[in-house]
Amino acid sequence: MKHRTIAVMGRLLDQSDGLGIYGQNLLRELLALDPITRYVILLDSPKSRDMFREFRNAESHVVPSRYKLYWDQVIVPRMARALGADLIFNPKFSIPLLTRIPCIFVQQGSDWYVNPQNYPWWDNLYIRVMLPLYSARAIRTLAISRGTLEDLARYARIDVRNSVVTYAGVGANFSPERDARALERFRKQYRLPARFIFTVARTLHVGHKRMPPYPGGNNERLVRGYLRYRRAGGDLPLVVAGLRTEEYLRARGFTDADLADVVFLGFVPNSQIHLAYQLAECFVLATLCESFGIPIVEAMACGCPAIVPSTCASPEIAGGAARLIDPRSEADIARALGEVTGSRLLRERMRELGLQRVKSLTWRETARRTLAVFNEVVPLEVAARARAAVS
Repeated sequence: MKHRTIAVMGRLLDQSDGLGIYGQNLLRELLALDPITRYVILLDSPKSRDMFREFRNAESHVVPSRYKLYWDQVIVPRMARALGADLIFNPKFSIPLLTRIPCIFVQQGSDWYVNPQNYPWWDNLYIRVMLPLYSARAIRTLAISRGTLEDLARYARIDVRNSVVTYAGVGANFSPERDARALERFRKQYRLPARFIFTVARTLHVGHKRMPPYPGGNNERLVRGYLRYRRAGGDLPLVVAGLRTEEYLRARGFTDADLADVVFLGFVPNSQIHLAYQLAECFVLATLCESFGIPIVEAMACGCPAIVPSTCASPEIAGGAARLIDPRSEADIARALGEVTGSRLLRERMRELGLQRVKSLTWRETARRTLAVFNEVVPLEVAARARAAVS
């Protein structure tokens, strides 16, 4: 007999971005670590219905809705109550406001407040109205970094004293262990050069149906910084993974000459992208604000030296193992590219530091920290007694 039921708001599981990766990996580890608890995963589409079918303590319920707010505020609490949930958990950043069931959610970012110009007006309005309400209503909140909490306290005046930093992690396929055949197949599939710099680009708000542009990816400055690196004598091509990145850059005035040494891979599945990190001489990320930065950890876990922003949570996540850059400075980007690609000894040192750093950033550890909060809010024995009293 299960002693506790946790309802999971699983809408983010359908996403192919970092939020989707976060939800999928965290839930897998929670289900493995906590077999006694019954996890009911609420979905608004059938896309992820079978994602956790190998776990006996997981059951999925598809309850579609045309409107996200209605799904959050009406469908979720109604289903959670009907399924006997002791706790509602959202790996994203919303919860039902009118329910007696305790709620926990994850503070996934602060970029709306740090860089509001990167978001459509309706996103900014929603966040400024709703996030403080969600934060006040939640019995506890989790956060993917200390930097996220500091930014929310500073810019949004949200009380974060009741928050717990649980971080995020990296999948098992992100490893320095190399499969020579898989690497060669990947190189041929994407026509990769022998040596290259690698980056992961974000140009769109992938959580939106219309997917408006997302300037926070800072891809324009990264490419201009890369062109400076080439003019200064750097000779490595830049390989870019990301949906519609070439289209985005050309729409902003970049020419054939500008992009002559840039290779665009398009979208690369998470099950394959570790091969790009393993083949690259180094990885560069020049986004304006990372509240965690899963690509940073993925690169370091693969033994790929990482160049990352000095803003928001990136220094915290890198933990001294990466070369920091000012993402608003093309000169600094170019200088870092030259330093790292120009020194094999530096790359080897960064590789070793990165591999050490990621040992503490695993999905299992994220799940342990998350489960500790669940156990504090709804202990197994309390849930069992409450269920016995009702029956």
